[in-house]
Amino acid sequence: MRDEETTELVIDRLLLALAAQLDTSGSSALAAGAVEALADLNRAQADVIFGQAGHLVHYAADTKPLETLIDAITAIQRDEAPANAAVKPGDEVRLLGEVPESLADYDETWLRETTFVVRYVGENAMVDVQPDLTEDYVIVTVPAASVEPSRR
Repeated sequence: MRDEETTELVIDRLLLALAAQLDTSGSSALAAGAVEALADLNRAQADVIFGQAGHLVHYAADTKPLETLIDAITAIQRDEAPANAAVKPGDEVRLLGEVPESLADYDETWLRETTFVVRYVGENAMVDVQPDLTEDYVIVTVPAASVEPSRR
């Protein structure tokens, strides 16, 4: 087994453990220590966490605890987003305008019909978005100007 595969499996186990702990607590809020540990994530760290959690939800049978965990981590990210951000983590958005280069390999019709969730807001006018996890779990970085709030 490659080191990368081992790392992904360890992250999967930790996410499942944290989701199970959150599920048995009877609350959808993370403990203060968990919030502190998940605060101040950079783009790469947020992408790994949401990507791995998304992968688990996309392929797993019992997803409710994982979805609760994703929502709790998103709430932390949302609280830390720049106050003047046009979109914040957790916002549902749609693509507008020209398809960003990061999504060039995807079917444009699918992209236009897909609602994405903002996972990370950078200070460089870029946001990371992830589609509904039943569709896919990939996270891509796109210009903030290429998304608009969804009118679902």
